[in-house]
Amino acid sequence: MSIIGNERFAERPYGWVIVGVATICLTLGFGTNSTISVFMKPFEQEFGWNRADISMAFTLLTVGCALGGIVWGSLSDRIGARKVGYLGAFAISFGLIALRWQSDLWVLYLLYFLIGAVGFAPLFAPMVAIAGLWFDRRKGFAIGIVTAGGAIGQGVVPYITRLLITEVGWRDAALYVGVGYLLILLPLLFLLKPPPAAGHSSERANRSDDNQWGVPHKISIAWLSVAGFFCCVCMAVPLVHLIPLGIDLGCSPQTAAGLLLSLMIAGVFGRLFFGWLADRTGGLPAYFLASLAQTSVVFWFTQTKDIMVLFQLSVLFGFGFAGVMTCLLICAREAAPLRISGSAIAIVSTLAWIGMGLGSYQAGYFYDLTAAYLLPYGNAALAGIANLAVTGSLLWYRRHQNVRHGMSALGPKAHVRV
Repeated sequence: MSIIGNERFAERPYGWVIVGVATICLTLGFGTNSTISVFMKPFEQEFGWNRADISMAFTLLTVGCALGGIVWGSLSDRIGARKVGYLGAFAISFGLIALRWQSDLWVLYLLYFLIGAVGFAPLFAPMVAIAGLWFDRRKGFAIGIVTAGGAIGQGVVPYITRLLITEVGWRDAALYVGVGYLLILLPLLFLLKPPPAAGHSSERANRSDDNQWGVPHKISIAWLSVAGFFCCVCMAVPLVHLIPLGIDLGCSPQTAAGLLLSLMIAGVFGRLFFGWLADRTGGLPAYFLASLAQTSVVFWFTQTKDIMVLFQLSVLFGFGFAGVMTCLLICAREAAPLRISGSAIAIVSTLAWIGMGLGSYQAGYFYDLTAAYLLPYGNAALAGIANLAVTGSLLWYRRHQNVRHGMSALGPKAHVRV
């Protein structure tokens, strides 16, 4: 049983179906975001574009994710995740299909912006929110599974796309991937149902500002958003530039794609582990530990040319970065009142996506400026340190507020966790 406000509901087995649907949606959505990394070399060779220019496509995708996330997260709170998800399925599929016919940089920018704003955004915050609302005691683990889909997608989709590029060229590869998305997503979305709490929530619960942290959500969501911005500046650099870095170090394109695949396979386990950990320690301590793991590894990608060491670093970074994403979303869910779950996740995600865009672009810009990745990865490490400082401050503030008001995990409100 779970307590939300004064209402009780049982976790139902159908929640795992919701988790499955949301996981596949995030697998394909996050996979799309990573396709720019495998298109980077073909675009360089065919059009002569530099890496900063190509990286701007990913930056605009993240801007689209940020802007669209606010809209679709809020709308899903009112009309449900399934209706919003249909829009995302059509937009992300046709955006990929349209890549086949682009030959101008501005068209590439427009398509990736629309893929982010109208394609990925409706498949992200709404799916994470609805999965979290079907669970309470195992919420962290459920969200961990859903976000693990993102890690799978960021590894598998670029790898498959790279294989298709080798066989049929980048244009037909984009076409095939887009059609495949449409055939997978549309039937799955029929399976989505509203969470069980929706039918039992009282008028008080719909107006309540109660949350699991016992801290005003306007404060905690703002702090989480700043932390998310810096953490995503850090994580974006390997996610977008690990394949080009591997190729620059002499790896074949397929081996370089294997680095990203290894990173994401490790990320699957990272998201499950940190989701499990968040159920036991709370989202914020687990987020701090995952951030520490990510930050500790990122700079070392530039300090070796040994392919085996690069694979080892990829695994370590993947485990940490994946936990960061899972725990940040869990934190947003815990820190917000139930009535605005989708909106809270969207707000935190907005700043995170802006950080992703900035991290990716600065990496391309400083690479073009210095012909090396030392400075871009160094900036990523500094951003990770800033994230740790903000998160540590939020941990202190939350504990101080709860002690001040006499709250604890066993205090007057059973749903408040310190």
